Amino acid sequence: MAFTGDLEHLHVVDIIQLLNTARKSGTLSVKGKNGESRIIFSNGYIVGASHLGRVHIGTVLVKMNAITIEDLKQALQLQRSAGVNCKPLIATLIELGKLGQDEASRGLKKLIEMTLVELVGWTTGTFTLDTEATEVSPGCSYLISEMEQEIRFDAQMILMDALRIFDERERDRQSGKPVTIDEELFADVISSEELVEPMENGEKSSALTADDLGLGDLDLLERKIPEFLPIDEIFYPADFHRRKIKEILFDCSAEEQEDFVSFLEKSMARRDVHGARSQREEGRAKGLILFSEDELIKHSVMTICKDEGVLVFTTDGEEEVDRIINQCLEIKVIPILVFDSPEKKDGLLSREKIVSMRLQVKERYPQVSTVQLASLLDYTSMLQSFHDGVRAVFPKPSREPRTTTFIADTMTFLEAFKAYVTGFFREQQELSATDNQLSKLKSRFLDLRDIHEPPVVSLALLRYVSEIFERSITFIVRPADLIGERAIGVYAERHAGPTSATKLKIPLTESSVFRDVIEKGQIFYGESNDEVLKKHLLDAIGAPLRPTILLLPMKSRGKTVTLTYADFGGKETSPIHSDLLEILATESSLVLENALYRKQFNKTSYK
Repeated sequence: MAFTGDLEHLHVVDIIQLLNTARKSGTLSVKGKNGESRIIFSNGYIVGASHLGRVHIGTVLVKMNAITIEDLKQALQLQRSAGVNCKPLIATLIELGKLGQDEASRGLKKLIEMTLVELVGWTTGTFTLDTEATEVSPGCSYLISEMEQEIRFDAQMILMDALRIFDERERDRQSGKPVTIDEELFADVISSEELVEPMENGEKSSALTADDLGLGDLDLLERKIPEFLPIDEIFYPADFHRRKIKEILFDCSAEEQEDFVSFLEKSMARRDVHGARSQREEGRAKGLILFSEDELIKHSVMTICKDEGVLVFTTDGEEEVDRIINQCLEIKVIPILVFDSPEKKDGLLSREKIVSMRLQVKERYPQVSTVQLASLLDYTSMLQSFHDGVRAVFPKPSREPRTTTFIADTMTFLEAFKAYVTGFFREQQELSATDNQLSKLKSRFLDLRDIHEPPVVSLALLRYVSEIFERSITFIVRPADLIGERAIGVYAERHAGPTSATKLKIPLTESSVFRDVIEKGQIFYGESNDEVLKKHLLDAIGAPLRPTILLLPMKSRGKTVTLTYADFGGKETSPIHSDLLEILATESSLVLENALYRKQFNKTSYK
């Protein structure tokens, strides 16, 4: 059976998470203006991919120095000679002793990763999920289920890493930094001519080629899928939830099941192009680990967290928890760990087991916050949780004794849980932003130590401000006016660096926010509807989306000598720490005074 859909209605991130949740197998083909890419699933795990049909696994392995070109040619020749009994390229290389399991895994992960990084940026296009395409081509009969035992990847984990890489590249691109192009980096090392053997009469042989063997698809699936694939069904997420909820809540009425499906469908409503990217854009990726056996809670939490850009990993294995935490930390993601409510009986969720795991996590991973779900009447467990250092405890709905209100109770619980998770990651994002600003502040302090020329001091301050704001301008303070010196992000893109701003002139003869800051020598950060600001500056450079501005004075001998203006341009405002900016401005003032003193001293000494 095949399903089809439009990326404008359901993004790749959502599709992958749904396939992972449902433990589906098959081929996800995604078509857009850049070409076609495929991701291959087996029981919800990703086992292969094709990057626009132009980056091959053999090339990736060669470029990563896992194999040589001669190794690749030998493996391809062996595939051709094996005919219908051939195996995928990776399996062939391993059997030849040319490739180790670890190198194979790294190469395959790299190809899957670059495919996902490309796809998460797509906002238009179509997708097809073919659940019957689970074998290699007739010329290479090797089942995905067999490949899965050797190399497979957690879809959520590799997706989180791909989202992180995508966001980092977008930030680099916006700041003007060079961005790696995977297609250029992994260009084919073997030409298509070399892959086809000539016949005695000089014509090309009809023997199987690398493309026939699925090299472009990591040798897992046949590339020759019919151009007009018969579509049996349109892919609707609500139908997917409906089938799942009907299976889980089989003992509830049809009306209750539909109410719950509607709730999940509303929770999946996307606010932007892919999995609430705006929630991650200025921060790091978000991960949540749910230790539970409850199918309803697992499915529901994964669904409601998608809207906030949170990737949810569900497990009921203690060793699996350690593995997921370690993998998250490896890609610099600090997850939150949620334990389901303990049960009285022995087993995975016994009270003793949960307490033991909480204490182990606290000892091994002190940076990981934990949340405990608990029965409303189990106050002893709640108190014990806080004693063990749990960050929060949530009362979990139970069918007994509130059977008639269980569905409504569960929806209320999920709404509160989602609000908590949103707030938690927002807090983590703000802490991360503070750490980032502190790191940059330290760097700027070190830079200031090496400055000996007065004009360079104001430029250094301008550059730091421009890392936080979209537009920034340095003004020289004169008795009757401000005259522009340099600007960043005003007359050119921010990544272009400083440009001249001498055309800008703001009078100080009238009462204004500028004059107040200059006279008081104190920073201003906030909204301003000052008329002088509007008439003499914003009319010249254009008004920002929001009226929030920064005015940062730099003083010498008690008087303001420069004024740095900044705003967020066409973007929404972001949280900043104005006290850090004030500290840097004070330090810049001291460096300026020292530079002026040295200059004056050198003149006196010269005379």
